[in-house]
Amino acid sequence: MKDKQQSYFVNIGSSSLLVIFLILCLVTFAILSLSGAKSDYTFSERLAEHKKVYYDASSRAEEIVSEIDSILYETAGSITGSPASIDEDGELNTFDNYIFAVNSALNGVAINDVFVICEQSADEHLLSFQVPASDKQELQVVLRITDFRYHKSFYEVKTWKIANIDNWEMEEQPLSLIQVP
Repeated sequence: MKDKQQSYFVNIGSSSLLVIFLILCLVTFAILSLSGAKSDYTFSERLAEHKKVYYDASSRAEEIVSEIDSILYETAGSITGSPASIDEDGELNTFDNYIFAVNSALNGVAINDVFVICEQSADEHLLSFQVPASDKQELQVVLRITDFRYHKSFYEVKTWKIANIDNWEMEEQPLSLIQVP
């Protein structure tokens, strides 16, 4: 009879240990779930703030592009109504007059407190500006001026991106991963 009481006592202890172990597992999973939920929440808050900053800068850039579009429209209207120059081949050169008029109308001009810069290369005529998005980022916009006689619009968007303006400098400190005696 003593053997039965001892085995009965052992069974009560093992089931209690199993219940305690399960409770500890559930508490651990609950803490991990809470920790994951909190990190997801803070990440989503940061992402929402980043999106808000981007869309605010993008909205401001759209207003500037709208102003540029109206200036390009007025400039094209004034060029087509004026006598065009003739190049060395004897052809009318209204696009060069248009580009000259656009450069004089937009280069260095501030639209909504943002300066527009005109750049020219051999085959492209570009308008660029930067809209501040935050302390460390800006929205960079580059528009390529098209020939209004052959295209439906006065420009094509070449670049529309967020860029970091804060310089990151790497500290040159050695990492001591293994302690040498």
